[in-house]
Amino acid sequence: MTAKPFPFIVALALLVSPPLTSAQAETVDTRFGKLEFQNGYPTEATTKRLFDEMDFQRAVQAYLWAVPAVSFESFRQGMKRDLGVDYNDFAIWDNFLDTKGLYFTANNSTIYALSNVDLGRDGPIVIEIPPGATVGMIDDFWQRSATDVGNAGPDKGQGGKFLLLPPDYKGDIPAQGYHVVRATMNNNNFMIRGLVVNNDVKGAVDRLRQVRLYPWSERNSPKSNKFVSASGKVVDTLFPGDFAYWERLHSFINNNPVHERDRFFMAMLKPLGIEKGKPFNPDARQRAILSEAAKVGYAMGKATLYEGDRRFDSVNMWKGTHWAWAVILEPTQEVENYSQLDERLHWFYGATYMTPAMALKKAGPGSQYIQTFKDKDGAWLDGANSYRLRVPVNAPAQDFWSLTVYDNETRSMLQNPKNDVTISSYDDLKKNADGSIDIVFAPNAPAGMEKNWIQTVPGKGFFVWFRAYHPTEPFFDKSWQLPDIVKGN
Repeated sequence: MTAKPFPFIVALALLVSPPLTSAQAETVDTRFGKLEFQNGYPTEATTKRLFDEMDFQRAVQAYLWAVPAVSFESFRQGMKRDLGVDYNDFAIWDNFLDTKGLYFTANNSTIYALSNVDLGRDGPIVIEIPPGATVGMIDDFWQRSATDVGNAGPDKGQGGKFLLLPPDYKGDIPAQGYHVVRATMNNNNFMIRGLVVNNDVKGAVDRLRQVRLYPWSERNSPKSNKFVSASGKVVDTLFPGDFAYWERLHSFINNNPVHERDRFFMAMLKPLGIEKGKPFNPDARQRAILSEAAKVGYAMGKATLYEGDRRFDSVNMWKGTHWAWAVILEPTQEVENYSQLDERLHWFYGATYMTPAMALKKAGPGSQYIQTFKDKDGAWLDGANSYRLRVPVNAPAQDFWSLTVYDNETRSMLQNPKNDVTISSYDDLKKNADGSIDIVFAPNAPAGMEKNWIQTVPGKGFFVWFRAYHPTEPFFDKSWQLPDIVKGN
C-alpha cells in the first residue's frame, strides 16, 4: 500500500514550483544585445541573433586565417588582369620597381621576376636557374617556403634545375640532375631577384631572362617563356577588405588540397556558403555577414601590424627605440604547440613571401628587415612633416643596406612625385665627418641634402623599412644600432 503525501508537503510543492502551464522567461545581456529564452528555449529573434553572431565571429577569424592565401591569389589575379601574365609566364621589373604599382613592401634595390604555377593543371614543373648572383624562392600559396634558389638555395648560385612535384604525385622521379621539391599545394609562386653587381644592371636583367619554367611533360622541347616588363606599369596586387576577399578565397580553396590543420576553418566557412567543390552563391544574409567580417578583419590586421609591440613579446629591436623586427614568424609558420596565426597575420598583412633566407637569426647570406612607424616621441610618421634619421657607420650588411618608405594604407611604396622612395648603400650619399649618413624624409629636400632625401606626401602616413642583405653579427648581437627617426630638419 502506497503512503499518501501529507497535505503540507503538497502545499509546499505548489508554493515553490511554478504552474506547469506558466512559461518561464529569461533574459541574458551580452555585448551584442539581449538574448531571450522561454522555458530555456531561445526565441526566434534570439536564435537568429545567435546564429548571425556565430557566423560573423567565424567569418572574422577565417578572414585573419586566410590572409596569406588570399594575398597570393590577389597577386596572381592582379598580374593576369593588369599585365596579361598568366600561369608559367614571367613578370619582370627590368628597370626596377617603382611607386606606380601596388605591391606589399616591395623595393627597388634589385631586379625582380616572378611566375605563378598550377601543378594541378600542368603536373610537375621544371625551373632552371642560371649561374650568377640571384636570390629567389618557391612558396606555396600559404606563403610557406618550398625551397630557396640561387645564392641561398641548394644550387648555391652555381645554377641548376629544380623539379617541383604536385602534392599527390606518384609518378617516376629522376635520380639525378634535379633538385626535387615536393609541393604542399597546387598553386605556387616563384620569385627571383637579380642582384646588381658592380652597378651592372643589364647583367642582372640578363641573368633573370635566362630563367626557364615549363611542365616536366614538355622537357624534351620546352616552349619559350613569355616575359612581360612590369616596370612603370600600374598594377594592383593587394588583397581586399570587402566582399571580394571571399570570392578570391573560394577560388583558392577549390584549386588546392585541404590540410589537416585547416579543417576547422573549412567547417566555419561552410554555413557561410564557402565549401570546397561547390559554387559560391551566398544569399543576402551570408553576403552581409561576410562583407562586415571583411571590414573588421582588415582593421584587425592593421592593428596587429602597426601596434605589434602591444600584441607580441620581443618585437622591439633595440630597447628604448621604436624600431621593431618585421619578421617574428617562423618560416614554417609552426612552433612547438601551435600554428602561428597572429604572427603570420602581422607579417602577411604588410608583406609577401617567406623563406628561411628572409628570416635569418644569425649572420649569413640572406636578409633581415626592421621597421618603424613612429618618431622618437612616439608619434605616427606623417608625410606633412620633415624628419631625419642618422645611419651609423659600418652598417651590418655584407652585401648592402637599404631604406624604403611605404604608404601605411597600401603597405606599398609611397606614391610620390619623385617616383622613388628608396635609398641604399649603393647610392652616392652625402656623409658626415665620422662616416655616418643622415637620411631626410620630407615633402621637399633641404638644401644640400637632395641625394639623401626620400620624398614624403602631405596627407599620407608612412612607415620605414631598413633592410640588411647578408646581415653580419653586429645586427644580431645589437652592437650596432639605428636611432629613432627625429622630427625636424
